[in-house]
Amino acid sequence: MNLSKKNKFIVFLLAICCSGYVCYTYLMKPPTGIQSKQVAFTGTAAAFSPKAQENANDWLDKVVILEGVVTSKDENGITLNNRVYCQFSATQKIVVAEQTLKIKGRFIGYDDLLNELKLDQCIIQK
Repeated sequence: MNLSKKNKFIVFLLAICCSGYVCYTYLMKPPTGIQSKQVAFTGTAAAFSPKAQENANDWLDKVVILEGVVTSKDENGITLNNRVYCQFSATQKIVVAEQTLKIKGRFIGYDDLLNELKLDQCIIQK
């Protein structure tokens, strides 16, 4: 009888350790990078703007590739065609105003106040 209680305790302890390890590895996975996500839209910034403005919730957290002319830049990102703000996750190459670029990024919303679409985790495509 005593040996049976000991075996049950060992099995219970082993099950707790295994489930703890599985939960830890599941919760501590690194986030998927923008490079590995599937692209939902490819085209120009001018063509994407009306689609995203009328159905912004449908495009949330989707990856898009947009091509446009750089109209302004700051330390965190650039603006394409005065409509799409692209925030970079890391320091990017030197970008010159009036340069045409192709940007891959994740759509995070539409800013009514500035009348801009917002992308984050952006990378410059070749």
